Amino acid sequence: MSKRRGSGPESERGEQAIVRMHELAALLRHHDDLYYNEAEPEITDAEYDALRREFEALERAHPEVELPDSPTRRVGADVRDRTAQKAEHRVPMLSLDSLTNAEEVREFAIRARKGLDLEEGGERDLVWSLEPKYDGVSANLLYEDGSFVLGLSRGDGRIGEVSTANYARVKGVLAKLRGKKLPRRIEVRGEILLSRSRFRELQEEQEKSDQQVFRNARNAVAGALKRVDPSGLEDFGMEFIAWGVGAYDGGNDTATYFDLLDRLTEFGFTRTDLLEEGRGTDAILDYHDRLEATRDEYAFEMDGIVAKLADMAQQRMLGRTARAPKWALAYKFAPRQAWTRVENILVQVGRTGAITPVAVLEPVDLAGVTVRRASLHNFGLLHERDVRPRDRVLVERAGDVIPEVVRVDLEARPEDSAPFDAPTHCPECREPVHGEGPVLYCSNIDCPAQIRERVIHLAGRRALDIDRLGEKYVDQLFAAGLLASVEDVFELDRHREQLLDLERWGAKSVQSLLDEIDRAKEPELARFLYALGIRHVGEKTSQDLAAHFGSFASIRDADREALLEVEGIGEVVATEISAFFASERNRAFLERLDAAGVRVRDAERKQLAEDAPLVGRTFVFTGGLESMTRDEARERVEVLGAKTVTGVSTKVTDVVVGAGSGSKRAKAEKLGLTILEEDAFLQLLEAMKS
Repeated sequence: MSKRRGSGPESERGEQAIVRMHELAALLRHHDDLYYNEAEPEITDAEYDALRREFEALERAHPEVELPDSPTRRVGADVRDRTAQKAEHRVPMLSLDSLTNAEEVREFAIRARKGLDLEEGGERDLVWSLEPKYDGVSANLLYEDGSFVLGLSRGDGRIGEVSTANYARVKGVLAKLRGKKLPRRIEVRGEILLSRSRFRELQEEQEKSDQQVFRNARNAVAGALKRVDPSGLEDFGMEFIAWGVGAYDGGNDTATYFDLLDRLTEFGFTRTDLLEEGRGTDAILDYHDRLEATRDEYAFEMDGIVAKLADMAQQRMLGRTARAPKWALAYKFAPRQAWTRVENILVQVGRTGAITPVAVLEPVDLAGVTVRRASLHNFGLLHERDVRPRDRVLVERAGDVIPEVVRVDLEARPEDSAPFDAPTHCPECREPVHGEGPVLYCSNIDCPAQIRERVIHLAGRRALDIDRLGEKYVDQLFAAGLLASVEDVFELDRHREQLLDLERWGAKSVQSLLDEIDRAKEPELARFLYALGIRHVGEKTSQDLAAHFGSFASIRDADREALLEVEGIGEVVATEISAFFASERNRAFLERLDAAGVRVRDAERKQLAEDAPLVGRTFVFTGGLESMTRDEARERVEVLGAKTVTGVSTKVTDVVVGAGSGSKRAKAEKLGLTILEEDAFLQLLEAMKS
């Protein structure tokens, strides 16, 4: 630090600025550690960016101050876990300049043109590659002679944490590169992601048990990748998308970034299907605006776009700073998080009787959507985060996931604040609630709130598919007194005249509804089971039950021991199914359906020739296959007469293993089962054709 010169207000302001620089540097280092090492950030991205911009402005104003650990010279965060194995990146894994408005993007492009000695005003001279900035965890994969030998986290950009075994269980991380003329060494870089749909499934699984609910998809990925034991990670559902390379022996055949991605695709990696070429700065801005407007339509969460100069020679000419390349930028989307206040906490009842708390919020805008309510998931999460009425809270909206409260500002909490108590009685029917841990239930199947949700579920496309019974029409029929229970759906033909008197109902629409109900009276077994809305029994479990038992009567009368023989059904699900069919109220409900003419069709048995080549064999698939999905592989062997299951046991004859196979392979080896690598499996299928 330079010596103090002079005195007076100006000198005092300078000293204050320097003190603030040290404060900001320490603060940013703290938040980097939380984000990269703990996956538990305390502040929003927008708040972090504001702190960094404040520091950068002070650093520009005081070039005489040199902080050895300046945030502008640092990438990511040091690997803090002393027990973790570390290794050095062959080429530093840099960060990107994070921009938040169009003017900053234009200024970046101007600097790039100057660095390339191009004339001012020639914006269209620069060709950019444009792709999403996915919100995941960056990874560096080292391949030597085509084999995956080392997986590293970003770390501080120079040294990362070794996570080879964990990365190997991620779909899209190849055990071996494909093709010929493979490089002797290459570092493939990309993002490890979790799709929106898989993230919702994981949240639902956590809500059913006494587990902390993942805050967002990135948080879930970061937590999974830090597991000490990688067993089972292949079933977590993570995917790898490649976006670049570090060290690359033999990279002279890639004149542009697009050539590079084509090469990675030839090796077998997945790249984004949203890649575009853009000429000039306006192309960057247009791409950003288009993706921001449609971001919720895509499989993975994204928080901005990345623009890179496509010409690799221009990239080399511009070079990099200590922290970021001068030829690439990240242009962020509007933040999805905001602070607001909890006006009240309500309790709602779902179709299975699950009672959940909901925060009523002072309206707040999140990326163009006005949010008035946020999920608190269950009472375990409510108490863990200690959310109370009148609290100032941070709310997050991620894609089409219901907004949720992620943090409470305890310093702003009123002095007379009191915790929110879980209800002892259902808020709809006043019957006592039951349950253990974080999840509470209303046990009254005739609870009005449950009936409405159960009717909507029963009529859903994946259940009995009664299109005319959407939410709006169900509410109308309840208000008119034509529905008071689920079974009333099948007796609506008695109320044709009352239906015709309802607003927006005519002879054609009434007849359409009655025809759909009439068709629904002969449902497939699996669809009917799903339509019943038995707790923990989703589509897959319904299909497994139908395939195992064949008829509804067999399932209805099965005891717990018989249910436990079904692949994938454990103690909890078996107990729920038994309790459902043991209930007198549910028995009466099923008798009314029978009286109304509902006849459940037995499951169709696949008629396979006795000499089908794989009859008598049972297959398990584990890890990621490169030639097809696991579902496609299952279909291929089932057509040839084999059975497929998800768990390894002595009943299994063949275990097909792909990249990232873990605990299932180990168990199969212990049991002495036949293990087929993907090449051997493909040879088996080919042999079956002859």
